[in-house]
Amino acid sequence: MTPERTAELPVGLESALENYALGFLRQGRQEWDEPHTRAVVYYAKEIAKAEGLNALVLISAAWLHDIGYYGMFEQDESRRYDSVMDRKTAHMVNGARLAEEFLSKPEIKPFYTPEQIEMIVHLVAVHDNIEELWGLEDIALMEADTLGAIDVARVKPTFDKENARKYINNDLTLRRYSRFLTTTGVNLFNQLFPKFEAYFK
Repeated sequence: MTPERTAELPVGLESALENYALGFLRQGRQEWDEPHTRAVVYYAKEIAKAEGLNALVLISAAWLHDIGYYGMFEQDESRRYDSVMDRKTAHMVNGARLAEEFLSKPEIKPFYTPEQIEMIVHLVAVHDNIEELWGLEDIALMEADTLGAIDVARVKPTFDKENARKYINNDLTLRRYSRFLTTTGVNLFNQLFPKFEAYFK
């Protein structure tokens, strides 16, 4: 079986992705970026395996998708919904640049085709531009990103009740869930969302 069908990456590559990403994630959103990214990677694997998508691309993008938040927040700023939203565009620009730097390393580049590198950088660059996502890979990463934000068993929310309500009303249900395409993503969302809402009650 190919990596695309088993949703498993070569051990050396996944370890390199993880180590590179953690160097930035641990300097991003407090108590959030690392556990959130690990959850997104988990759901990227689940979606890729169930839907027959290219795991090499989707999992690589999942590890790298939020590294652009590196150094953007002071103290508790990242616990406020509006502060995070203000930095969405910048984190995608920064993240795409950092992703391209990683994927261009001589020891990393041979794992990918040029088209796969281009796709991963693209996914990192657009993953939070919800209304502009059209390709199945675009949507699948957005689904994994969303699921990795609402799984309270894997990631303890850092928003308080007021900021969580803004996220649910302004982003989660209207913008994100309405764009889900995969059966796997829809089913997982319907399992996780009630627990996420209940967490804040």
